[in-house]
Amino acid sequence: MINRIVNLEPQGGRFGLGLIQAEADIDPQAWFLTCHFVDDMVMPGTLMYECCAHTLRVFLQRLGWVTEKSGVYYEPVAGVESTLKCRGPVTPRTRKVIYEIEISKIGYKPEPYAIADAHMYADGHRIVYFKDMSLQMTGVTRNEIESVWKINQGQSSTKTAESKRPAIFDRSHMLEFAEGQPSLAFGERYNSFDKDRFIARLPRPPYLFIDRITKAEPKPWILTPDGWIEAEFDIDPNAWYFRADRNPAAPLSILLEIALQPCGWLAAYMGSALRSQKDLKFRNLGGNATIHNEVLPDAGTLAIKTCLTNVSEAADMIIEYFDFEVRAQTREIYTGNAYFGFFTHDALIQQEGIRDAVKEVYAPASEEILPGVAHEFADIVPLQPQDTASDQTPALAMPAKAIRMIDRIETFIPDGGPMGLGFIRATKVVDPQEWFFRAHFYQDPVCPGSLGIESFIQMLKFIAHQRWPHLIENHRFGLLTAESHVWTYRGQILPQNRLITAEAVINELQDNPTPRIKADGYLQVDGLYIYKMENFGVTLVPL
Repeated sequence: MINRIVNLEPQGGRFGLGLIQAEADIDPQAWFLTCHFVDDMVMPGTLMYECCAHTLRVFLQRLGWVTEKSGVYYEPVAGVESTLKCRGPVTPRTRKVIYEIEISKIGYKPEPYAIADAHMYADGHRIVYFKDMSLQMTGVTRNEIESVWKINQGQSSTKTAESKRPAIFDRSHMLEFAEGQPSLAFGERYNSFDKDRFIARLPRPPYLFIDRITKAEPKPWILTPDGWIEAEFDIDPNAWYFRADRNPAAPLSILLEIALQPCGWLAAYMGSALRSQKDLKFRNLGGNATIHNEVLPDAGTLAIKTCLTNVSEAADMIIEYFDFEVRAQTREIYTGNAYFGFFTHDALIQQEGIRDAVKEVYAPASEEILPGVAHEFADIVPLQPQDTASDQTPALAMPAKAIRMIDRIETFIPDGGPMGLGFIRATKVVDPQEWFFRAHFYQDPVCPGSLGIESFIQMLKFIAHQRWPHLIENHRFGLLTAESHVWTYRGQILPQNRLITAEAVINELQDNPTPRIKADGYLQVDGLYIYKMENFGVTLVPL
C-alpha cells in the first residue's frame, strides 16, 4: 500500500524526532474497494491505519532498526491510548493518497518503540488523523540491534556513519534538558529543577542542534576552565532550514546555533544553575567568529568542540567565556569565541541596550529617505518549520516565511550611509505566537539572537537583489568566509514586544570578480538598540 517515499527527515516534524511522507496511487479496481462494499466502495478505516503503520515501519528501518533474529515482530505498544478521527473517504475516484507520520516519542524499554501522529490525505484533502499511533519491535533489544551494525562496522560509506563516535549523552538527554526533566539529562543534583525550580534550557526542536555529546574532559558540577567537550550534530539534507532559506547552504543563524548550543550544555554540565539560590536565565552577550566553509546538505555529521576559558561571578550573576570549533570531517567550518551570562529575571527586565548606540548610529536625513526604495515581503512557503511545501525559485531567492525575520524594507538608500555605499532599514512586527518563542526556550520564551542576526543578513540579500538583478537566475547566496565578524547583545526580544527594527550601513561593495556586500549595523526593539553587528556580509556564488 506504499508506492514511494517522498520525504524522510530524521530530525523533522513538529517534535524534532522524525518525519516521513509516503504516497500510494489508488487503482479504482483495487481489491480493498471492490470488497468494501459492493455498492458503496470505500477504503476500510482499518486499512488506512495499517498503511500509516507501514510507513512508520519504513522510517524505523531507515533508522537502522533491523535484525536477523527470528521471531521478531511489530505490534502496538501496550497501554498507549490512540485516537482516530476520520473526516473523509478513499473511493474509486481518488487518485493519490499521502501518509504523513510525525514521531512524538522514540526509544527503548527495552524493546525499540515509537509513538507518532499520523495524517492521511486523499488528493490533497486531509481525511484521517491518528494521534499516538504506536509501534514496537517485540522480541529484540537495543543491544541486539546495535550488534548488527557493529558486525558491519566500516562497510558504510556515508559521511555521517564514518564520523559518529559513541555518545556519552545522546539525543534523548538533549531533549530532556530542552523540555523534560533536567535530572534525567545530567543527574540527581538537578532533581529540584524537575518540578520546583526554573533552569535555563537548550532550545526545543526545531531549533535544537545537538544530537550527542561524545567527549567531556571537564568534571561535572565543577565550574572552572578544565578542557574540552565534543558534540555532534547530523546535517539532514532535507532539513527545514534549507527549504526555509531557499538556498542550498545552511543559514548563518543555524550555524551560530550549532556552534553555541554546546556552550549552554557545558554550562549546565558544570552546575552553573546550582551557584545561586535564585533562578537564573542564560543569555548570549556576544562573540567573535570566522566562517571557513559553508554547511551544505551533504555535510554529514558536524563535530563541535567547546571549552570554558574563563568565568566570573558576582552575587547572582555569572559571566562565562567559551572557545568553539565546528568541523565537518577534516574541513574547518566555523571557529571563534563567545561569552554568556546567567542573570535573574529582575536583572534582565532592566535592559539598557547598547551603550552610546544613539550617538553612533547613522541617521539619514529626511530628504534621503523620501526617494529610498521600500518593499513589503509576501509570505512564501514554507510558512512554518514543520511545513513540507517549498518554493525554490528563483535561484537567488529571499527566505520563506518560516525563517524570514523582516516583514518590510522601510527604506533602502543605494548611496546612503557614511561611505555613500548604501543604507537600509527593515522592520518586523513581533508575533507572540511565532514558532521560535515556543522553541527558544521552554518556560522562558525569547527570540534567539541568531535570528536577529538573520534579519541583518536578509537585508543584505535584498540589496543584492536590487544591485544584481541580472544574476538572480544563475547565482545563489553565500556567506563571507575567512573574515571575522562580531556581535554584541545587550537586550532581548520577548513575546510582549511590538516592533523589531534592523539597520545596516554598507562599508564594502564589490561587483567583480565575485559580487559581495559587507556591512555594520544595529537592531532595536520598541526603540531600544539591543544588538550590534559588525563585519557581516553575503556573497553571490555562481551555479
